Amino acid sequence: MRRTDLTDATMQAWARLNEPQRQRFFEMFLNATLRLDALALRAWLWRRLQNPPLAAPIDPTRFTISDADMAALLNKLPLRADDADGGTGL
Repeated sequence: MRRTDLTDATMQAWARLNEPQRQRFFEMFLNATLRLDALALRAWLWRRLQNPPLAAPIDPTRFTISDADMAALLNKLPLRADDADGGTGL
């Protein structure tokens, strides 16, 4: 698991929020600070950073496969166009 600086992650998330969201998050964080100990507050903040609106938006281009990648994958597969049963013998 990649180690992430909680302060940097919080500041990046804060920059993505609009003004009403910032106000709401600030009030929630203040309430959590008053009722939780240090470890519980860290866990609370980490959970908030992994869910919208604080989570980073998903970039759909990260999930695309180029034509060259697709061709390489298809060449590695043992299946052929005439192999209807997928090599299972069923």
